[in-house]
Amino acid sequence: MILLIVGMTSLFASFLPILLKKFKISFTIPLLFLGAILFLLNTPLPWPDPTWPLDFALHFTELVVVISLMVAGLKIGLNYSWKEWRNPLRLLIIMMPLYIVIVFVISYYFLDLDGPVALLLATILAPTDPALASEIQLNKKQTVASKNVGVQYNLTAEAGLNDGMAFPFVFLAILWSKNETMGFDQWAEWIGFYVIYKVVVGVLVGMILGYSYSFVTHKLSDVNERRIHPAFVALSLTFISYGLAEILNSYGFLSVFFAGLFANYKKHRENKTTKSDPSLYFISNTEKFLIIFWMVFFGGSIVAGILEFNTTNSVILSVVLVFLLRPLLGFVSLLKTNLSKRKKLAISFFGIRGVGSVFYLTYGIKHGNFEDVNNLYSIVALVILISIFLHGLTAKRVMEKLEDATTERE
Repeated sequence: MILLIVGMTSLFASFLPILLKKFKISFTIPLLFLGAILFLLNTPLPWPDPTWPLDFALHFTELVVVISLMVAGLKIGLNYSWKEWRNPLRLLIIMMPLYIVIVFVISYYFLDLDGPVALLLATILAPTDPALASEIQLNKKQTVASKNVGVQYNLTAEAGLNDGMAFPFVFLAILWSKNETMGFDQWAEWIGFYVIYKVVVGVLVGMILGYSYSFVTHKLSDVNERRIHPAFVALSLTFISYGLAEILNSYGFLSVFFAGLFANYKKHRENKTTKSDPSLYFISNTEKFLIIFWMVFFGGSIVAGILEFNTTNSVILSVVLVFLLRPLLGFVSLLKTNLSKRKKLAISFFGIRGVGSVFYLTYGIKHGNFEDVNNLYSIVALVILISIFLHGLTAKRVMEKLEDATTERE
């Protein structure tokens, strides 16, 4: 029965592009409704009751996010200058801390959450999701000669970086939940280990692995290089970089993203394509396959009652976060860039929330000592639901208008 459901769902998703081309909506919306229908039909899937099963949700979302980060890294590569990296870094350095602080204050005073829970909520809702935002991100590997430096690039780079950089604040919330007060020792541990060590080592692991793969394959003869199966390389690099980074107690998300960036190091330096380049096609389809079933489970969870712990205040907060706070802070962080006003507005607006938020939520709950977390499930689910509909209904139309405007100027 389960295999039948999996087969019918994946077949349905295969034909979705026919429908989506006409209505110009994201593929996530029909899958959301499909999940709701499958739940109502009482199909034998691991549905939430009403919150997500902790370990299942944690490991499934972890898999989706790491694959999405490798896809983002491979698409960007080493084709962008430091000047071009400054725009997404502004979103990371300016917008994310401001977002976390403001959401923390609102959650603490407006929702009456205790400090650690308020900080966890602020942190898990901060990153732009690399999985659900894939439709408005870069759609192919970039080159120095032909690359996007506008909305798609900035959203891809932001998602690649901030899904790893949110982790230090998740650990800050976990540390706070295990200590009545945050004294000097706790702050020293957080800054020294969770911020400096885990970030630096995670980045270095990814850079070294990506470069090593590029270096070794570059030394192979043309005959041996053609014998490599490139379809599996990207997935292999994903799991190796993530696993090694985790063994070294660093941030695996950052490691995966930087491994993707550096996997084509020799190609970038010599400006040529080789048979051993990691295949984007296979891992991108793997990512979509996993997102299909995550959306089905999410649709089922909505009908199962995961939103029932929301209050009037939490509903107001969820709407404000998606419609006002992210667009406002994103636009402010990009004010001094050379992007056009349209592009600044688009980048600020499409701060899609999704799979990554569920991972951080379940990770924090599993490793922390938080009280009364059911309302967190409801708030996160509501923010994701609003984001899916708002961005899913507007993304394709907005991106088409931006492309048309660019073409007219050219």
